[in-house]
Amino acid sequence: MLFKNNYLLEFRAAMCAAMLFAVSPVAQAQDASNAATRDYPNRPIRFILPNGPGSNADIFIRILAQKLGEALGQQVVVDSRPGAGGMLGIDIAAKSAPDGYTIARGNLPGLAVAPHVYKKMPYDALKDLLPVSLSDVGQNLLAVHLSVAATSLRDLIALMKANPDKLAMASPGVGSGGHLAGVLFTTMAGVRSLHVPYKSAGASIISVVSNESQWTFAPIGAPLPHVRSGRLRALAVGADKRASQLPDVPTAAEAGVPGYYSTNWAGVVVPKGTPPAIIRKLNAAIVKVLSAADVKEQFVQQGAEASPTTPEEFARFIRADYDRIAKLAKVAGLTAD
Repeated sequence: MLFKNNYLLEFRAAMCAAMLFAVSPVAQAQDASNAATRDYPNRPIRFILPNGPGSNADIFIRILAQKLGEALGQQVVVDSRPGAGGMLGIDIAAKSAPDGYTIARGNLPGLAVAPHVYKKMPYDALKDLLPVSLSDVGQNLLAVHLSVAATSLRDLIALMKANPDKLAMASPGVGSGGHLAGVLFTTMAGVRSLHVPYKSAGASIISVVSNESQWTFAPIGAPLPHVRSGRLRALAVGADKRASQLPDVPTAAEAGVPGYYSTNWAGVVVPKGTPPAIIRKLNAAIVKVLSAADVKEQFVQQGAEASPTTPEEFARFIRADYDRIAKLAKVAGLTAD
């Protein structure tokens, strides 16, 4: 009996040792992961911009990147990856290592419009990326070339009804925020216009300034300098309140298209699988940066409001616009190959 008991004790001890040996690599990996999270960030962070250099989005991201780097104690490097209507940069971010060292500017076109416009998407906007915080919400501005015989939105609607498809609408590309704003306007106003997509917001605005195209409904930061210099005429803004930069310009809803609403927005997203602790640390830094008075003022000067949120609030925000635009895209027939 003593031999049997000793055998059982030795067997149990051996099994325990084997179990400890078996889980040891897992425990070590978990410890390494926890250490990496605690030390985050300990090297530069790449901030992917799905727009071209010199764009309005480029200005916003560089303001945020500089201040975010100061808050985190590491350099935040902007990596501009334009292409495919903004999808290229977001796709690169979605397929990056989920370690907090690749973050991206997730925006309205890439997260809420493109999924309803393109038949094939390289990423799932709702599953492959995790929201960190909304960063900025801006007005859309409808502006026309000075040769257009319209000094009000009602004038423009009447002109378009009398001359269907004669006035060209410039946009930064199919599925862009400007494209959506313009198509929503023509659909709700019951007018027709020729859509001319360009490769960037800057190019689309210049086309209207040069009268290559006659009008655009773009994020306010791009056409605003040309409106102020007298090279473009502003007729309406897209939100449900007037823009602080142009308080005399009415909203589209009050100027002739009841119920019209369109804004543009962006925020910070990370690849799926990024540890929650890293997301919380990024969120805290972003909220701190965007709550600073000097950053708020810089954003206002570029036509947007700094709008920090929790990750959960940003997730709900994305989902709401995703569902809203799904309906708009269907009504407007907003599709691309």
